[in-house]
Amino acid sequence: DFNTEIENAQILTALAQQHGTQTATDIFDDLNPRRTTGAPTTIAADDWSASNIEATAHSLPTIASSDPVLDNPGTAARMSGFSNCIVLGPTKANDANAILVNGPQFGWFVPAYTYSVGLHGAGFNIVGNTPFAYPVILFGHNADIAWGSTWGAGDIVDIYREQLNPDNTAQYMFKGSYRDFQTRTETIKIKGAADKIIEMHHSVHGPVTAFDKQNLAAYAKHRSWDGKELISLLAWMHSGRASNPQQWLAYAEQPALNINWYYADRAGNIGYAFVGHYPQRVDGHDNRYPADGTGAMEWQGRQPFTNNPHVIDPASGYIANWNNKPAEGVLNPDEHWYSWSSADRVENLKDTIESQDRFSPEQAWNIIESSSFADVNAKYFLQLIRQAAPQWNDPRLQQAGALLENWDGSSRDRDADGFYDQAQTLLFQTFLDQLLKDVLADDLGPAFKWFSSTGYPSPGRPTPSGLNISTGLKTLVEALKGSTRYDFLNGQDVPSQLGAALLTAVSRISDVRGEDPARWRMPVAPRPYSSKNFLGIPQADVSSEMVAPIEHNRGTENNMMVMTADKVIGYEVVPPGQSGFISPAGEKHQHYEDQFDLYNTFGKRRIWFYPQDVEAHKVSETVITLP
Repeated sequence: DFNTEIENAQILTALAQQHGTQTATDIFDDLNPRRTTGAPTTIAADDWSASNIEATAHSLPTIASSDPVLDNPGTAARMSGFSNCIVLGPTKANDANAILVNGPQFGWFVPAYTYSVGLHGAGFNIVGNTPFAYPVILFGHNADIAWGSTWGAGDIVDIYREQLNPDNTAQYMFKGSYRDFQTRTETIKIKGAADKIIEMHHSVHGPVTAFDKQNLAAYAKHRSWDGKELISLLAWMHSGRASNPQQWLAYAEQPALNINWYYADRAGNIGYAFVGHYPQRVDGHDNRYPADGTGAMEWQGRQPFTNNPHVIDPASGYIANWNNKPAEGVLNPDEHWYSWSSADRVENLKDTIESQDRFSPEQAWNIIESSSFADVNAKYFLQLIRQAAPQWNDPRLQQAGALLENWDGSSRDRDADGFYDQAQTLLFQTFLDQLLKDVLADDLGPAFKWFSSTGYPSPGRPTPSGLNISTGLKTLVEALKGSTRYDFLNGQDVPSQLGAALLTAVSRISDVRGEDPARWRMPVAPRPYSSKNFLGIPQADVSSEMVAPIEHNRGTENNMMVMTADKVIGYEVVPPGQSGFISPAGEKHQHYEDQFDLYNTFGKRRIWFYPQDVEAHKVSETVITLP
């Protein structure tokens, strides 16, 4: 349900006030492009054709200059991680026909966000784990296949700007006549406080999220998945009964939500599908901004599943995704805080997989650790520094450049002293912070606050669910490569721009820690486990909260399914533990946090599936007799 079209219009309005409409449009297209080429994709061009993909023209939104809904851009978004997955086929796997490793990044909570379960009966024979209260096993396997998922980021939600009746703002214009909003009243009971009365309004497009009666406008959210929640749930649930790629793909066509699905089976087949019901937009509808709600920009139905990128047994022999672009030709997300460009963290996974011919299951699992500590920005900016360094003459700049050039791009605390081992961690993060300000702040003006964050965690300010390359830094990469419409460098050459930012970063650090790089040690960012859920609602007592020593850029849980000709071998780690029970006396269940240390040390435990294994490892048995 993510959507930032109103915020996008706010940003465009702020940019237009500074630069004029055309330049503002160019800048926003650089910050949040509608389409990109050259971005890393999960499916290679040879494995899927984008010839039928929706490709509409677009126009700028209609914005009232005094529209209070679009005034005053806010603060930079805290990006979320959203999950990764790798699937290795028979040409990339050792000691297995296929290996699937999944890391869904929901955030970290107490009790655990996911629970492990086995379903054996009523046509199901499944083990795995899933978020609490879900009736679907999102991450698991049956006797023949394994599956996983990540957020797909495809655009399935649009905002429509409804034109209000000047004589009756309870009505809006649609196809030549005014219609009444559907309205209902909800009463919210609040403990220890007065009830809260909320009026809910719906137009033909969906729920109204904002009113601007001064400018006779309302903004409604149109969702392609609306009314399809149950079919999406059931398709996901029954996909666990599939036994071959064809059956699995048939289920993949049904869910309306924007999800990436992954597949592996004992025969060595691997697969990927960009799942979701994507609308067919009319020419002139730019999905990044609110659309005209009077009837001129109505969806023309749903795009066929043939437009959804999907592949079985790609030529590369593997599948890798970290919420990156599915394939060439796919429309970018509308969110200003999430874009696809040539800089993408998935390349960390791809580079690792392509660095050797084959991976054993243990080696595949170890990719979780290496990617957890990898700086996702390092590949792109270190390359630019190496290219610029020969033109630097300042000794301090040469020393700082050499320090970064000799860095492996990871940030660890191997001696557990509470500080990152590498001086480069502090230098690089300070450099990127300075470079963002130097290059973007003057051109974005008030809108810079939306793009000012590098996204790195710090003590007391963890990432919501993992580190990604921020939109501002992605724009920087394109600007430094000369790939933007607008000249953010203002005519300055790249070596000078990088050198100035790096020299300022050195000064900022030296003023606090001195000039000796041995003293440039940065405190690690720990990983708190929150007692509030992902909506910020308390789900446990604050006293139950836990803190891991250092943040990992990995799944809330991690699982691995090893597919051999005769069986499936499953592993997982679900921190802090399987149970969420705390007694009235405050005593935690023995399995409340028994996977906490296992997770922090990148361990794993077996998932028992076959009857003889379950019998051999059971601790207790309860038989429920129905009357």
